[in-house]
Amino acid sequence: MNKTLILATVSAANFMAMLNISIVNVALPAMETDLHTDLSGLQWVVNAFTICLSALTLTGGALGDRFGRKRLFVIGIAGFLAGSVLCALASDLPTLITGRFVQGVAAAMLIPGSLSILAQTYTDPVERARKIGVWASLSAIAMVIGPVAGGVLIEYYDWPAIFWVSVPIGVIALIAALFTVPESADPTHASLDPLGQSLAVGALGLLTYGLIRSGDTGWSDAVTLVGVGVGIALFAAFVAVELRQSRPMLPVRLFADRNFATMNLASAALGFGPYAIYTFLSLFMQQAQNLTAIETGLAFVPMSLATAAVAPIAGRWMGRSGPRAPMLTGYLTSAVGLIGLVSLTPDTSYWVAIGWFVLMGAGMGFSMTPTTTAAVTAVPRERSGIASATINTTRQTGMALGVALLGSVVAAGDDFTTGFHWAALIAGAVSLLAVVAVLANRASKPSSPTILATQPG
Repeated sequence: MNKTLILATVSAANFMAMLNISIVNVALPAMETDLHTDLSGLQWVVNAFTICLSALTLTGGALGDRFGRKRLFVIGIAGFLAGSVLCALASDLPTLITGRFVQGVAAAMLIPGSLSILAQTYTDPVERARKIGVWASLSAIAMVIGPVAGGVLIEYYDWPAIFWVSVPIGVIALIAALFTVPESADPTHASLDPLGQSLAVGALGLLTYGLIRSGDTGWSDAVTLVGVGVGIALFAAFVAVELRQSRPMLPVRLFADRNFATMNLASAALGFGPYAIYTFLSLFMQQAQNLTAIETGLAFVPMSLATAAVAPIAGRWMGRSGPRAPMLTGYLTSAVGLIGLVSLTPDTSYWVAIGWFVLMGAGMGFSMTPTTTAAVTAVPRERSGIASATINTTRQTGMALGVALLGSVVAAGDDFTTGFHWAALIAGAVSLLAVVAVLANRASKPSSPTILATQPG
């Protein structure tokens, strides 16, 4: 078993999926024109992927643990390739959104599968933490170079090219996975929960629908209120069902552990803040500041470089002192960068904005590695699938709700700039809430797997 090849394979597949989360953002204005849609339609282009990813990741992790991690990982790569081709060939908004749904479902298999395969491959806790740090670093880098690659592709080939770029990466990862990744499964530790899964999808879908609709109709609209209200009710029902299940899809009782809960709360804040704001920052730069797609993509280069430089430092810092210090640094830095976006106007020089971009990139680099690693290493190795699925679910759920809510704030503003400023303030405030949560959690090391193993589910 060549561990280096396994690391390269799962990291490449995960990189492909994470790249597609951010590469779409810089293409939104071109899609808006070409497909004759509006802001709410663009939000669905983003959230069709994110909703499926966040709602189905837990199931993807459980299916991998039960039926084979390699099997689900390979199916996920193949499905992602199919969804990418469908998106690239789309000539109308419904077809594009359908392709994004397919990509999201497939990503819900391959992302938790990639992290779980790493946990099975590297059995030494110290080595495992380092390799997960590499995986997480590449994930963060993919998120920030997406707009750069997207800008170049749109400038020379138009927006379908951002989906075609996944095809060669996916084909290489698929072939490598078939020949290098060993199969593993822990069926006695996996659980399938159809009722919980249905409630989770319904809750997230209706909440997102209501939040996006509120940007067009306001909060006095009956359909908006019903969508949000029923979504909240379904979420409450989901939690109640999971608490009563002997082997739930989501290990709700694990959240009684303060460390595990803090990591997932922080992960949700990471999705809601820096990840979600990309959508509107890209639109602001192209629609308010009149930058081209390639200029917008290149504007994110310093952010990408900051993330790439900081992420490995965060991994080593965590190895020496635990996750608390780098997490505090990361979420506080992100908050400052997000709030700083309020200073941007249509006439703001890029050399003024670059400082806030660098802070956001550095904050992401400091945040993602310790947050992900601490959550996964907090549970026994045979629960790695559900642990990785949970931390990814909370981050993607935060992003889905962030895109929906921040989009409604942008749409409700007197103009795009005013709405964007309010959205940036809210995103920054959520990052500050993560800082408060980490400060309140005094323990600096992940919880003992023995303790978490006693929790049912």
